[in-house]
Amino acid sequence: MAKVMVSMPAELLAEVDAEARRLGSNRSAVLRGFAETALSSRRSDRARAMGKLLGAAAGHGGNAAERVKATRPGP
Repeated sequence: MAKVMVSMPAELLAEVDAEARRLGSNRSAVLRGFAETALSSRRSDRARAMGKLLGAAAGHGGNAAERVKATRPGP
């Protein structure tokens, strides 16, 4: 497993530590869980949005590719 260093305000770290104590866990596990939850939610939201977008462009010859490209974040 890779290790990373993360900087955050002391108040936020105190909340992470409190959550770790509440769960009987540690900082790493809590932060890993938060990251997994946030990224999973983002994937689900994006999949739902793409489904709506592609549903609106149904049929052959539609502009589905252009619609998907328009949703991508910029550089």
